[in-house]
Amino acid sequence: MLKNRLLSMIMVVSLFSLPQVSFAENECKSDKDCKDNTVCVLAANPPVCKPPQPAGAACKRDAVCSSGKCDIPADKDVGSCK
Repeated sequence: MLKNRLLSMIMVVSLFSLPQVSFAENECKSDKDCKDNTVCVLAANPPVCKPPQPAGAACKRDAVCSSGKCDIPADKDVGSCK
């Protein structure tokens, strides 16, 4: 009984001591994190690498839009590609 509890405690402690790993392989923080002509789409949650987005897609900056234009309303943080 004591062995089982001790083993369980060790397993729990070891799980919390593992480094945090991102499971989304295309998750990013900036364009430098992306490859193959993709950009970091910060408007996604979590931000991910994607090809430049078509008109109507959510955006926070011009670089993520295939048109090169992200239209963000004055009272919003996120806009849409033109």
